[in-house]
Amino acid sequence: MTKTKKKVIIVESPTKCKTIKSFLGREYTLISSRGHIKDLPKSKLGIDVDNNFIPQYIKIRGKGKIIQDIKKACKNSSVIFLAPDPDREGEAIAQHLAEILNSSAPQIKRALFYEITPEHVKKALNKPTSINLNLVNAHKARRVLDRIVGYYTSPILWSIIRRGLSAGRVQSVALRLICEREKEIEAFVSTPYWTAEAEFITEKEEKFKGTLWRIDGAYRKISTKDELTRLKNSIKKGTEFSVTSFRITNPQRIPPPPFVTSSLQQEAARRFRFTAKKTMMIAQSLYEGINLPEGRIGLITYMRTDSIRVNKNALEELRSYIAGKFGEDYLNKQVRMFKDRKNVQSGHEAIRPTKVKLDPDAIKQYLNPDQFKIYKSIFNRFVASQMSPAKYRQKEAVVSFMGIDFKSEELKPIFLGYQLVGGDSVERGSVPDLSAGETVRVCDIEFQEKKTEPTPRYSEAGLIKKLEENGIGRPSTYAHITQTLFSRGYVIREQGRIQATELGLQVYDIIIPRFSNIFEVSFTAKMEKELDQIEAGKKLWQEVIQEFYDPFVTTLNKIKKEAPTIKESITQKVDKKCPKCQRPLVIKWGKYGKFLACSGFPECKYSENLEVEKSEKNCPKCGKNLIIKRGKFGKFLACSGYPECRYTENLTHDAPCPMCGDNIIIITTRRGKIYKCKQCDFSSFYPPVKEKCAKCGKGLLQKRNKKVCPVCDKIVKKK
Repeated sequence: MTKTKKKVIIVESPTKCKTIKSFLGREYTLISSRGHIKDLPKSKLGIDVDNNFIPQYIKIRGKGKIIQDIKKACKNSSVIFLAPDPDREGEAIAQHLAEILNSSAPQIKRALFYEITPEHVKKALNKPTSINLNLVNAHKARRVLDRIVGYYTSPILWSIIRRGLSAGRVQSVALRLICEREKEIEAFVSTPYWTAEAEFITEKEEKFKGTLWRIDGAYRKISTKDELTRLKNSIKKGTEFSVTSFRITNPQRIPPPPFVTSSLQQEAARRFRFTAKKTMMIAQSLYEGINLPEGRIGLITYMRTDSIRVNKNALEELRSYIAGKFGEDYLNKQVRMFKDRKNVQSGHEAIRPTKVKLDPDAIKQYLNPDQFKIYKSIFNRFVASQMSPAKYRQKEAVVSFMGIDFKSEELKPIFLGYQLVGGDSVERGSVPDLSAGETVRVCDIEFQEKKTEPTPRYSEAGLIKKLEENGIGRPSTYAHITQTLFSRGYVIREQGRIQATELGLQVYDIIIPRFSNIFEVSFTAKMEKELDQIEAGKKLWQEVIQEFYDPFVTTLNKIKKEAPTIKESITQKVDKKCPKCQRPLVIKWGKYGKFLACSGFPECKYSENLEVEKSEKNCPKCGKNLIIKRGKFGKFLACSGYPECRYTENLTHDAPCPMCGDNIIIITTRRGKIYKCKQCDFSSFYPPVKEKCAKCGKGLLQKRNKKVCPVCDKIVKKK
C-alpha cells in the first residue's frame, strides 16, 4: 500500500502554525520558517551597484536547521502552500522559501490568509495563487534603498560623533520632524492673554454661563492690559446684556470607520498608553490565534493595513448582529461605505473581528488584560461603524453689550446611536430657552490670565499620524520607525511625549542640512509612492533605485570630504589639559553619553567623566566618595577611586517602600524607570511618595497626576 503524500503549509510564525494545525485535517503538515530565512549580509553592502543593484541575499545565521526541517517536510509532499503574511514582507519570505525548495518541490503555490479562521483558511487553500513578483520587487527596492542609505551615511556619523549611530532613510525623516518641532518650541516666545467667563441670570431667575467670544466683531481673546482694564470697568455685577441670537439645532455625529494600523496605534496610545510596538505585538497575537472552548481561532483580520474597506459578507453579518442585539433603531438605514484616502493599498481589509458573534465580554476569560483591551476596541469600533448616528440637542446663545459678545452653549444627547458601544458621548453646558432681544444680567464675572504655548511635542501616536498624513512609511513600518529612534538614543519619552535628546539634535544638525533633499518629507513620500508603483507593476524597481542612487552618491562624496572639517567645527574644547600628555581635553560622545577625552587620541587614550556628580555616601570598601555615573541601565553609584576600587551600587529613591518601608532602588529599562524594593518583592513603574493611604496605611505611589495606593487601587497584590 502506497503512503499518501501530504500537503505542506509553511507559515512564518509558530503561533499561526499552531492555530491552523488545530482545524485542518491530517492530510496537511504545518511548519514555521520563524520569520525571514534570507537577508542581506551584515558585514558588507551586499548589493552589486554595478550590476543593476542585484541584492546578494544570504541565509540568515542560525536558520540552517529550520531550512533543513522545511526541506525534509517538503521532500515527499504532493503540494506546498507558502502562507506567510499577505504583505510585501510576507511575499519576500515566500519567494525566498520558493528559492530554497525549487530543487525538490513538485508544486509550489501561494496561499493568502487574511484571517486565521477555518472557513477563510480552507477557502484560501482551495483558491491558491502564485507569488506576486511585483510585491517581491517592491520589498526588494525598499530593502536595497534602506541598505544603501544606512550603509553609506551611518559611517559619516561614526567618523564625526561615535560608532554605533545610524541614519536610516525613513527614521531620519521622523527624527527631522521631532527635531524641527523641538527647535520651534525653543524659539517660541510666550505672550500673555486673558479669557473671561461670566454667569448671567434671566428675568425668570434662570442662571447660565457664557465665555467671551468676540470683541468689536472680531473672534479673539483679550490681548493687552489696557483692554483688560476697559472690559473690567465696563462689565460688572448687574450689567445688562441683550440676547442677540438664540437657536436650537439637532446635530448628528457619525461613527468613525473601522481601524487601520495607524488609527489602532493612536487609539491604544490615547486610551491605554500603549506604545506602537506593544499594540502591534498584541494585535499579532489576536490575529494568529487564541484558544477558545470551540477551538483555536484568530480573532481579528490582518493588522497591517491602511484600507478601511470591509467585504460584503462581513458587513451583512455585522448588520444582522446589530439589528438582533440593539434593535432596528440602532442600525444605520443604509450600508455605510467609508472612502479610502489616496495612495491606499486596498489589498487588505480594515482591522475587524473575524466573527462578530465572539463578543469581547463573553471571551474575556480567555484573553489576557491587554489582549482584551485591544480586542474590545477593535470589536466596538467595527460594530459602531454600521450603527445609527448619535443625535444631540444643541442650544447656542449670544449675549451682547457695547460690542462685547459672550457665547453660551448646551449640548445634550437625545439618542446615543453608535455611541452606545463606541463611547465618547458628550454632554456639556446648560442654557435656558431664551429669545432675541431679551435682557439678562451679569451675576458674576471672572477674568483669567493665560499665556500662549508652543505646539506641543509629538506623542508617539501623534508622530505616527504625522507620518501617515505625509505618506511616510507604511503600516508595517510605523512601530519600527519609532522604536529605532528610541533604541538609538535620539529621543526619549518625557511625560508621554517624544523629546529629542542632545545626541538626536546633533545627528539632525549634521545629517539634515547636508542631505536636505534625501531626508526631506516630500521626497520620502515620493519614494513611498514609487514603491507603490513598483508593487502595481507600473515601474521597474532598478529604475527607481538608479534615479535615487546617482544624486545620492554625488552628495555623499562631497560630505565625506567635509567630514574632518565638520568634526572640527563641532568639537568642544575645555579649559583643561590631559594629565598624561598635557594636550587639551575635548568633549566626546560615548555609548552612555558625553565624556572628556584627550585630543591626542589614539596616541593618548586618557578619558574622564565630563561632570562628576557627587553623592553623600562613601564607598564601604575603601572609604572614598561615591559618585553618580551613567551606564547601560541609567544612573548608578560608583567609587571615585575607580579603577583601583570597582565598587558600585544602585541609586536609592528618596521615599521608602510603600509595602515594607525598606529602601527602594531605581532601575532604568527601555520601558522606563522601575522602582524596586531591596527587601520585599514590590516593584512598580510609579514612584513611591512619602504620604500614607488613609484606608490601609500603606505608602502611596505617584501615578501620573494623582496619588494611588498599591493595595487599595490594586497596583500590586496584597500579601
